[in-house]
Amino acid sequence: MKTILIIEDDAALRENTAELLELSNYKVITAPNGKIGIDKAKADMPDIVVCDIMMPEVDGYGVL
Repeated sequence: MKTILIIEDDAALRENTAELLELSNYKVITAPNGKIGIDKAKADMPDIVVCDIMMPEVDGYGVL
């Protein structure tokens, strides 16, 4: 099963996207900001990261 990390500060968008991906048989990990997203990416080694650009703490460019 492929793992997707979603880094998005908008809770509704993050959870709705995660739910749709889970229904398509992906393992989904979520993070509410770039700082937490970086930590989760290092810990869980996802296959792909879907990341917002404008976020608190660390923005999408900082995550990249």
